[in-house]
Amino acid sequence: MTLAPYVLALACASVLAGCMSVDPPTHPLRLEGYPGAPIEPGLFPLAPGTRWTFRDKHSGAELVLALEQVPQQAPEGGAGGLVLTGRSAGLVHVRVADGFLELLHDGDVVERPLKVEGVAGDAWTGAGASYRVFGYDRLEILGQERRALVVAADRGEVRDLFWFARGLGWIRFRTERQGRVIRDAVLVAFSPGRN
Repeated sequence: MTLAPYVLALACASVLAGCMSVDPPTHPLRLEGYPGAPIEPGLFPLAPGTRWTFRDKHSGAELVLALEQVPQQAPEGGAGGLVLTGRSAGLVHVRVADGFLELLHDGDVVERPLKVEGVAGDAWTGAGASYRVFGYDRLEILGQERRALVVAADRGEVRDLFWFARGLGWIRFRTERQGRVIRDAVLVAFSPGRN
């Protein structure tokens, strides 16, 4: 499994699929705080050396992502020159800009999966998708129940759901096509980085 299905391919798919309205998730989630619960601070660590390992529940494949510091400031304005790496990922720069966590490839924003401040119910468009904050879910990750913010990104027939937990960042990715789950990757290992 590569980073491309999660970030780079999403940018290509969004150009072809266009945007559609954001409906509640197809599969029931135990959501709290919709609408109006504030987005908690610290939902995505921007520290070099942070490392996530995910396992897809369907295929069993693993995906490893890591934040690394590049020697100089990224030309795309990456936060502190941070890049997200993964097998076959290329360079995906990470930054916080205009109140959003952004992932950039070749200077173009390919994903805006998280609003830094706001409330459940907030919606935005960008990077070829319609996004909405659905509220907080509770799920067991790394042997502990975690409270995680759920954000959906709709691109035509494809919906990506992202779960963010305080201090951990991404803890789950799920992709649905026409209401059918085609990918469900869950965090199985995490190493914090250092500023």
